[in-house]
Amino acid sequence: MDKPQITKNRIMVAYAIAVIADMLEFPIAGAEATLIGAPLGEGAAFVLDCIVMGAMTKILGFHWLFLPTFCVEVIPGIDLLPTWVGCVAFVVWQRKKQQAPPIVDVQEAEIVQEVPPLLATKASPPALPQWSDAAKPSVEERLARLDDLLAKKVIAPTEYETRRQRVLAEL
Repeated sequence: MDKPQITKNRIMVAYAIAVIADMLEFPIAGAEATLIGAPLGEGAAFVLDCIVMGAMTKILGFHWLFLPTFCVEVIPGIDLLPTWVGCVAFVVWQRKKQQAPPIVDVQEAEIVQEVPPLLATKASPPALPQWSDAAKPSVEERLARLDDLLAKKVIAPTEYETRRQRVLAEL
C-alpha cells in the first residue's frame, strides 16, 4: 500500500479524529463501570477503535504503531490515556521524516543572492588553491569522487555528466 503524501489538511483531520476518539473513551468507560453497561461499553469501545484505526490508515497510510495502539485501547482503564493522539503525533513525525526533499538540478536552478552593501565593498574572495601536479588527484580518483557524489544524491545527473566530461577532456 502506498503511503499518502502528508499534508496539513491530512494532519489536522487525523488529530481531530484522534482527539474525538480519546474523548469518547470517557463516557464509554463510565458505561463500563456499571454491571449492565459493561458489555455494551466494551463493544462500543471496540467498534470506535476499529473505526479510528481504519480512518488513520486511510488518512496517514498504514503504520505498524496503529496495531499496538489498537490493542492498548482494548484494555479498560488504560484506554483513558490519549493513545490515539500520541500515535498520530508519532506517525506524522515519522512520515515527515521519510518525505525527502526533492533533488534540485543545479544547472536548471537559478541562484539569486543579494550582497549587502557593506560586503560589496570588501576585497575579492581569496583564490581557490591550485593543485600542483604531484598533489592533483588522478582522473580515476576524480571520477570515483563524482560517482560517489551522484550515488549520495549530492549532485544531479546532469551536473554529474557535465563534470565527468570536463574530467575526461583533460586526458
